[in-house]
Amino acid sequence: MNRISRNPLTLRFASEELEQKFLENYHQRCLVRFRWAVALGIFLYSIFAILDSVTVGPLWPRIWLIRFAVVNPVLVLTFIFSYSRHFIRYYQLVCSIDILVSGAGILAMLAVIPAPAQYLYSQGLTLVIIYNFTFLGLRFVYASLNGLLLIIAFEIVSAVVNPLPYFAFINNNFFLISATVIGMAVAYYLERLNRDNFIHGVSMKKLAEADSLTGLMNRGFFIEEVKSILGQPGRIETLSAFCILDLDGFKAINDNLGHLVGDEILVNLGQSIKSKMRSVDLIGRLGGDEFGFFFPEIRTQDDLLNIFAKLKNEFQNMSKGICYLVTFSVGCVIFGPELRDFFDCYAKADRALLQAKKEKNNLVIVDSQEKPLLQKSLDKL
Repeated sequence: MNRISRNPLTLRFASEELEQKFLENYHQRCLVRFRWAVALGIFLYSIFAILDSVTVGPLWPRIWLIRFAVVNPVLVLTFIFSYSRHFIRYYQLVCSIDILVSGAGILAMLAVIPAPAQYLYSQGLTLVIIYNFTFLGLRFVYASLNGLLLIIAFEIVSAVVNPLPYFAFINNNFFLISATVIGMAVAYYLERLNRDNFIHGVSMKKLAEADSLTGLMNRGFFIEEVKSILGQPGRIETLSAFCILDLDGFKAINDNLGHLVGDEILVNLGQSIKSKMRSVDLIGRLGGDEFGFFFPEIRTQDDLLNIFAKLKNEFQNMSKGICYLVTFSVGCVIFGPELRDFFDCYAKADRALLQAKKEKNNLVIVDSQEKPLLQKSLDKL
């Protein structure tokens, strides 16, 4: 966890990809809490209307207008929007709007209510600030900005628009600023804790999904991922490819040079694969010296030829220190949306691999009907 770089102030991860994954995960976990928080906020904003007729006298219709014609409708709309598939993308913005509108409603009340009733309504702003820093799941940066904006607006309203007596102004500021400072510390701690837990979870997930020797996907996870893509109902009309790579004469390497050398070769192959493959491709160790490749989008068999030619060159460069020429053979099947069964793909690629291993250091590609598309020696590339 300590190796993950992040901004000490905003807490954002330096990796944009990691940051996006964290935010999506975090917002999904906060979704139910957001709905409960908004529902409770609507209830509290409404129930305090009972006090309006007692505390503000003839001004209560204006206060109710703020409560029921401005603030509550905004809260209700955001509650409904939370069921939209677009909500997660705008989570922080929507939460901030709820906080700022709720706070602005109380500030609007403070702007028109005369003393001594106005002394009481600033306590409502304290409740909004507590909500802002704890209940909604706002990030530290957003929550802090919201809190500062509400404090500044309170200063303007209570010092210029509808001035509070000196003693009330000092007293209310003391509690509002104290609540904001404490809230900022709590929000910072909670977000940092959430990010640490996320990184820990990602690390544990990677350990469960990765092959311990090569760092590629392990067999089980690789198969499940490929199955998931093949089973998608809306697969587009593009070509995909499934390939199996097998090292030539690997048993002889283990027998003659030892298993440590064999492991070194597998590690070199794993590093070569990670350096040359696209991020969208799925690669896993199927077992022993056999590796599976799934390419979700491929144009022609020449693309596969170029991919494995680059992989061969990288692998041989990394294996120069081993006093043994290490080669591999590959069997591939290229198919469209008509092929959805993983084990069908596996069987067709496996039969193509058997054909490739007859010559060794060879690449054989077939279509979904197992019609030969290409057979070429990797030694000649």
